[in-house]
Amino acid sequence: MQQSRYELPAAIVPFAGRIMDSDAHEHTPLNFWSENFGSVTADFVSAIKQSKLGANASKLADDTAITAENVWQLKREQAPGAFDMHRRLEVLDFLGVKRQLMFPGPMGLLAASFYSRAEDPSLFRSIGGDRRGYARKLVNAYNEWCGRISTESNRLRPVAVLIADTPEALRADAERLIAKGVRAFWFPSDTPPAGLSPADRTLDPLWSLLSEADAPALAHTGSDERFFATTVWRKADAFEGWKAGEEFSLDPWTLSNMHIPTQSFLTCMVMGGVFERHPTLRYGACEVTAHWIGPATENMDVWHSHSRIFSQIGGASTLKMRPSEYVKRNVRVSCFDFEDVGRYIDRFGLEEVYCYASDFPHPEGGKDPMGCFVKSLSGHSAETFQKFFVENGELLLPD
Repeated sequence: MQQSRYELPAAIVPFAGRIMDSDAHEHTPLNFWSENFGSVTADFVSAIKQSKLGANASKLADDTAITAENVWQLKREQAPGAFDMHRRLEVLDFLGVKRQLMFPGPMGLLAASFYSRAEDPSLFRSIGGDRRGYARKLVNAYNEWCGRISTESNRLRPVAVLIADTPEALRADAERLIAKGVRAFWFPSDTPPAGLSPADRTLDPLWSLLSEADAPALAHTGSDERFFATTVWRKADAFEGWKAGEEFSLDPWTLSNMHIPTQSFLTCMVMGGVFERHPTLRYGACEVTAHWIGPATENMDVWHSHSRIFSQIGGASTLKMRPSEYVKRNVRVSCFDFEDVGRYIDRFGLEEVYCYASDFPHPEGGKDPMGCFVKSLSGHSAETFQKFFVENGELLLPD
């Protein structure tokens, strides 16, 4: 029997209908890829069916009843609203969520990973020819879907994958997608954008475009392995046999290091003056944990305070504020449900930075994210709850 409304934890009942979800996914099953993303996916579907990724990845219709148990207990394509975006809006209404950032599901995530690792012959072995070029076509197909969905509702914000070989191509792609209605862009953190440091002034026209469009630049797990010159670090008995999650391996080495590519990307932007030159640029780090942003911000403040070059007016590295001030103003970080956000705030402050995220409908989001976050913030003020569940996420999900 379908319920009319999810029973929110008492502490966040006042925010019903205003909650911002800073990390979720569409999850289109394999049998709908051609219909949703185009015939270009045919060879990709075939390759995935030959791998363990293709097991149990089909569903005839998005028809699971919208109930509290189904929304939080069922995952991937089995969850209600996983791939029917009209039903996704019903799920948002059910949960009291106003807007939701929607990152790629399996097609977009695997396409981005394939693009990054196309030279690895062990990955999708049945695909030959120009593998990287084909992966780029898949990413483009996903981005076109984002454009179509973006026109249907202001509440769903599909996140396009922005990758290109030149800064001009990056900007042109972003401009084209913004014209189609896309308002959020994922920059895989394992690869310098267009081969450049994010702080390179050659990218300033791109950052200006995103600033003017109120479109956040986003990090997300799922395509970060190339940041490490090798993953031999995890080739040890202690790290073998662990499950693979929806977007990343769940072995201890990967989990302990998953934030590092994003931390590097963000450090370039803050210390390289990107947010000084583009004060309204929005940046979000999603599904890469949140424990690191406090220590990383402290680390940047230390070096800013003790490196005289930052205070040389007119110098290339001039920052008019402390790095922590840019982070508070321009950066938001989503959290996993198991993270003790209240303790992070007690230790590092930054209560303007941490954001609610469900990761719906992926398993990594847990089975009671709202309740877990309410528990972790126990003892904090109503204002802190409002920042975490509503106000902080508004930077990434503006009107």
